[in-house]
This record gives sequence, structure tokens and C-alpha cells, in this order.
Amino acid sequence: MASVELDDEFLELFYNITNSKRPNSIELIDLKKQLLNIIDTLKELNANAKKPIQSKAINPVIVEEEPTGPAILIVDDLGVITYQLKVLLSQFDYDIDCSQEIYDAVSKYKKRKYEYVVMDLFIPTEREGFILLTELKKMAAASGVKTVVGVITASPRKEIEQQCKNRGADFFLEKNSDWQSALFNIMSGYINKDEDEDDY
Repeated sequence: MASVELDDEFLELFYNITNSKRPNSIELIDLKKQLLNIIDTLKELNANAKKPIQSKAINPVIVEEEPTGPAILIVDDLGVITYQLKVLLSQFDYDIDCSQEIYDAVSKYKKRKYEYVVMDLFIPTEREGFILLTELKKMAAASGVKTVVGVITASPRKEIEQQCKNRGADFFLEKNSDWQSALFNIMSGYINKDEDEDDY
């Protein structure tokens, strides 16, 4: 895998190209650490994979072939997280859309039938996250679409997981030190299950 020079020029270029606004709370050094983390995660996954993973994390913009996998919606109010998740989940050839606020996410969901949604709970507060989760499950039920909705959050509060599951979340993941690998494994499980069911 090629090395990446994540200098300040690269990071500023990344944000200009993606039209993302870097939050004041995220310094360039922190962004560098997060982007290096996704590259390290893909290296580790590649070392353990039966089929080599072709990493798309070496470029500031993801240049994809036409996706062949199911549609997935990623919702997080931080552009760096949606970027990380898009890089990670693009390994499955998902047809990926991203949203950074709940109204846009609801609008996108109404226009497409997403098989999967991965959403942050605090967008920017848990109240909005709970509203979005509830609305997504309502829309899925009304349209007869089976959408797997996973919630990710940096909050360590244990009661939040049960509250999300009570609102219909199919899985819950805390953003700890290895959350990217954990999410990759969770989504791999869903993909493999779907493929096994298609074989019958």
C-alpha cells in the first residue's frame, strides 16, 4: 500500500475538494491522526482478509468504479467521520450517500430505498439522533423496506444503547479505539448473511 503524506497542505486540500467545513474543534493534527487511523485499519483488515482489500484511502478524494452493492446512507455531522466511513464501507462496493444533518438525511431516505443506514447519534445532540432513528424506522415500516439501521456514538453512557434499541436500532457501536474495525466486521456479517440467503 502506498504511503500518504498527510501534511497541512494535503489536509487543507482535502477539505477544499470535499467542500467540507472543518469544525473549529478539530485541529489539523487531529484530522491527520484520524485519517492515518483509517489507513492503519485498512492495512490490518487487509492482512487478515481472505481476499486482499484494495484500499481507496490513499487519495484525498474517493474515485470509485460504478458501485454494484446495496445502497447505504451514512449520517454524521462531522465531515471527517463521513469520509472515514465512506472509505471503509466502499470496500464492499456499496452505493454510498452521506448526510450531515437530520433533515437532509430524511429527504435522502424518502428518495431512495436504502438497505443500510449508519448514523451518529449526536447530530449534533442525542435528541436529534433519536428523532432521526425513530423517523427512519417509521419510513422503512411504511414503505415495506427492510433497512438495517446502526447507531454509532462517542458517548460512554450505557443507557443510550438500550434507548436506541428500543427505537429500533439493529446494532449499536461505541466509538472506542477500534470502532472502525468493529464496524467493518459488523457490516461484513450482514453482507455475508445476505449473500448466504441469496444462495437459497
